[in-house]
Amino acid sequence: MDTLDNRSCAYGLRHQVHLLTFDEDALDIRTTIYDHDHEIWDISASKESPDLFFTCYKRVLENKKIESKATLWRMAPNTPTDPNGLSEPQHHQSRGHLEEVLSLDVGDGTVKKVVWQDNTEVISVEDWRICLWDIDIKQGKAKLTGTIEAPDRRYKFASAVLNPHAQEVVAIYGRSIHGWDLSSLKTTFALIDATPAMILCIDYNPNKPFQLATGSDDCKLRIWDVHHGAKKPIMVIQDHTHWVWDVAYNKFHDQLVLTSSSDCQVNLQSIVSVSTGADYRFDDQYGGEDDMDEDSDRVVSAEGSHSGDHADRTSFDRASPEPQPDVPTDGLVQTYEQHEDSVYQVAWSTVDPWLFMSLSYDGRAVMNQVPREEKFRIIMN
Repeated sequence: MDTLDNRSCAYGLRHQVHLLTFDEDALDIRTTIYDHDHEIWDISASKESPDLFFTCYKRVLENKKIESKATLWRMAPNTPTDPNGLSEPQHHQSRGHLEEVLSLDVGDGTVKKVVWQDNTEVISVEDWRICLWDIDIKQGKAKLTGTIEAPDRRYKFASAVLNPHAQEVVAIYGRSIHGWDLSSLKTTFALIDATPAMILCIDYNPNKPFQLATGSDDCKLRIWDVHHGAKKPIMVIQDHTHWVWDVAYNKFHDQLVLTSSSDCQVNLQSIVSVSTGADYRFDDQYGGEDDMDEDSDRVVSAEGSHSGDHADRTSFDRASPEPQPDVPTDGLVQTYEQHEDSVYQVAWSTVDPWLFMSLSYDGRAVMNQVPREEKFRIIMN
């Protein structure tokens, strides 16, 4: 999703990029199609310029070798899709073309994704290294400014995310989670073999420092607090039946977390007890932080649909008030089952806190909303 409109980039089936523009008033989606010469593995849109985005892709050279590339594109003005010579676009579709701005020299490695810091700095995630780049969009140039090597050569980097609260990048590889300071390139924390399963995706809580969410191939979503070097997650949720491929915090209400899986489902979870919303409510109920014991740690665990190996979902050093029916609680809010293939990506709108989109392997992009009941629970509390 871009930052200026209800828009999303989706992958096409014939090496295309589809720009989807959602008209909330008309409940209508308009599509702009851009041809892309090679198979796309990832798309990353600029936070500041809605017409700029990176694609990570692979192309076959004349000698049959496969080359991995990361290229910055600019979306050029649209022209109507008009096979019959009509003046109006057919089925709300139009065509545009892509202008190449620059490419990152990633060498022989496979580039997994590009993470934007701003319009002058980006980070590329490759198999065995993370690279920091200064980019000059006007000049069409990119300069390598720093490199972070994979700590364990047995495992490739799977993904990385920027810490929105500090100059830090956090990456996942194998079963481990690792953070680095972007200025010194020194380790900030390391959770080695943090899970028994391979970690596939990661996101950083946009509103709460030190909190991360990961998904793995044991079907589980885990929430982490890395502030004090904790080695175990503060919450574990298993509501999928296959690998969790993507996880995304809601940027406005961090108690809402999306996950997507190769079980063809998208799950909307409420993790209110470990969110910023819980901090505010806990302070109101108990008189603020001054009245709390320093050692009163809270650990929440959920298995399946709020049942499983952990009998006590929440433990406090003092009794918790009885839950109220109209107050948000932890749990599975809704499962979305419109996909017929593995769902590899989910994304929240950056302008509408209740709108999100999911993308599956077969190229289907589905737009959904947070259920009205959950929306009002959050607004009223």
